[in-house]
Amino acid sequence: MRIKFYLKRPVPGPNATAKAKAEYKKNKDAPTAIYALVNHSGNSLKVYTGLSIIPEYWDKERCRPKSVAFSKFPDRPEFTERLDRIEGTIKSAFHNYKNDNGHADPSPATLRSIIDAALNKKVQKLTFLEYFEDFVQRSFDGKRINPRDKHKKPVGAGVTRGYQTTLNHLKGYNQGSRRKLDFDTIDLDFHAKFTEYLTTAPVGENGKPLALSLNTVGSNFQRIKAVLSEATDKGINKNTAFKQKYFVKQTEESDSIYLTAEELIEMLRLDLSENERLDNVRDLFLIGCFTGLRFSDFSALKPENIKDGFIRITQIKTGDPVTIPVHSIVRKILDKRNGETPRAISNEKLNFYLKELGRMVPALNKTESKRITKGGSTVIRNLQKWELLTTHAARRSFATNEYLQGTPSLTIMAITGHKTEKAFMKYIRATPDEHAHKIKALWDKRAGKMQAI
Repeated sequence: MRIKFYLKRPVPGPNATAKAKAEYKKNKDAPTAIYALVNHSGNSLKVYTGLSIIPEYWDKERCRPKSVAFSKFPDRPEFTERLDRIEGTIKSAFHNYKNDNGHADPSPATLRSIIDAALNKKVQKLTFLEYFEDFVQRSFDGKRINPRDKHKKPVGAGVTRGYQTTLNHLKGYNQGSRRKLDFDTIDLDFHAKFTEYLTTAPVGENGKPLALSLNTVGSNFQRIKAVLSEATDKGINKNTAFKQKYFVKQTEESDSIYLTAEELIEMLRLDLSENERLDNVRDLFLIGCFTGLRFSDFSALKPENIKDGFIRITQIKTGDPVTIPVHSIVRKILDKRNGETPRAISNEKLNFYLKELGRMVPALNKTESKRITKGGSTVIRNLQKWELLTTHAARRSFATNEYLQGTPSLTIMAITGHKTEKAFMKYIRATPDEHAHKIKALWDKRAGKMQAI
């Protein structure tokens, strides 16, 4: 019997097709499944291990993980051990069958059956980190359904990357912890120590703290709770300490900004005729500002979504349909492009280019003071407004500007997709002065009606 491990999606060789190379480049940072190829008596059997790895960390000659830097792959020794155990389990199952059956070789179907049975016994003993890895891999493979999506679509790539980040933090924490992480050790003590790890504890080779913000720490615990909830529902986890109050997601107001109508007009009037890249960036961003769509939706907008003065799309995140009137500024952008929508670029690139664009807008060259809890301490950040510019500001700008101009909250929510007014109001970034001016405008309007009587 010969057993070798291979990747479902390996690094393409020099003779690979351009399509294969492009597909790999697109997903090169996503873990891929590892399977064992079992060869015996002229038969081959492919057995998935339940493990996954980032392709560049895999040594295809040795069929084991590469000896990469600790900071990149801290649990490489344990990972290699698990592959060794799987190989040993398969061989033991094979030899046990032969010993019990007069040294007769099993048929391919029987061999598959005894291997599956042997490996399934191991699955029942998954550790918390192993289960978390499986959770992430199922998400990357499109096998985990978004529980909030009424159309039962798989969770998105962005959400999955967030879980991968949390898993990486947990592995780093576990590497330096005396009390090893497992289902039965996730309690108040873990909550306190993992919070310390994410905020103030020296981490990694340079000994610097991660210094994550309160909101980011809260998001990590929210993901941990989601994994634990699923494991509990499946009967794998019996420890329900994560349901206690101290495990609640902590949040504070983020430093997201919105752009006023005047600032948006100033951005619109920039002469970018000699800079096609920033012209495209501006048009993409402004479409977001005047539609209220999420980045995933406004960047995917096509001419066929626009008809008879309305934009009609199905939102990617929720699967809900939405209809939005075409704003005059959006119409101006489309007319400039002969009815075509701006070229889509990645969220990361758009965020980077937006700061370059924002710096060119005089009104955005002003200081914004933001209070944030980072690394366990509350700090005041004094930044230029353009430095805070991201794609998320587009949606906030739409919601806040419409709210200040008197558009009913429920009408705005029908476009932004917020389900509750509480969630919607978190998007509103109006200052106390702006709220006061809104009330004054309403009072003046009422006074005018009274005088007309």
